[in-house]
Amino acid sequence: MTALRDLSPDQQRRLEEAAEWRVRLARNPSLGQAPEYLHWCSEPLNASASEAINRGWSSIGALDTSPEMLELRRQALTRLRRAGARRWHTRKAKLGAAVAAVVIGVIGAAALYLNLHLPAYYQTDIGERRVVALPDGSRISMDSDTRVRVVYQKTARSITLDRGRSRFDVAHDSSRPFTVTAGPRTVVAVGTSFDVERLQSTVLVTLIQGQVVIKGTEPELMTPTISLNAGEELVVSRDMKPNIVTADPQVARAWEAGRLLFRDEPLGDAVARVNRYTTHAIQIDPSIASIRISGVFNAGDIGSFVSAVTSYFAVQASTTRDNSILLQPRS
Repeated sequence: MTALRDLSPDQQRRLEEAAEWRVRLARNPSLGQAPEYLHWCSEPLNASASEAINRGWSSIGALDTSPEMLELRRQALTRLRRAGARRWHTRKAKLGAAVAAVVIGVIGAAALYLNLHLPAYYQTDIGERRVVALPDGSRISMDSDTRVRVVYQKTARSITLDRGRSRFDVAHDSSRPFTVTAGPRTVVAVGTSFDVERLQSTVLVTLIQGQVVIKGTEPELMTPTISLNAGEELVVSRDMKPNIVTADPQVARAWEAGRLLFRDEPLGDAVARVNRYTTHAIQIDPSIASIRISGVFNAGDIGSFVSAVTSYFAVQASTTRDNSILLQPRS
């Protein structure tokens, strides 16, 4: 069982806040709709702490008198007494004793908080970009319509890119490798900066600084581990062997400035990127997906993109019943 001291100060603080909210909600359930509470819950790590507190409370019975639980209670009580003159005294005094009791009573939630590996979820809406600061000092810069899952453990930092594109600036910690999984590939880094992007059935890993290795995550992808050097990009698709190419720095960083820069790229991939910035996705006939396109467009300017494609290629655009744009061969 995880001791209280094994939690970081940030994790301890979040558990204490979750315990306070549990007490307040027990006294006044209507607070569940209070803006202050909803704002607090909107932070994924707070939501994880709240879930840990709730699970710990419900599972406390059999462990209540075990030596491990008694030791955890002793640690919690000692810490709370030391903190009393600082944190607890500055909060509403009438809640102090009750909150302390909850923290002591469900301190087993500390084990759940770490060992159940509850993920934190971060995502961006269409047209939104966001920078997420992680507890260890690492940062995730997220492109539009992107979703990541984050699980921090004592020996590992695990990220999953569910969709979209992100840049990862990794704080050095050789004892806790930083991994990013995107589809069939996992990128392993210690301290570095790199991009990972998911495009339909393709995954792209662009190394900006440092060094990374990429491993397969599925049994049928028993390919050797691939190493990248700064300025290289790995392109992985189910339809082709992994390919390492020289990355174009301007292309790699354009999205952070709100621009989409294409240099001799398949039209299908270009459309997939453009679609991150619109609620009405562009549809494309597979017969024209391999057309190669170059150009610079402002992210979200769908009209200019469609106009360029239909002007320079034998492609026509039409509007579907759901107000999406369909690109197909010109008749």
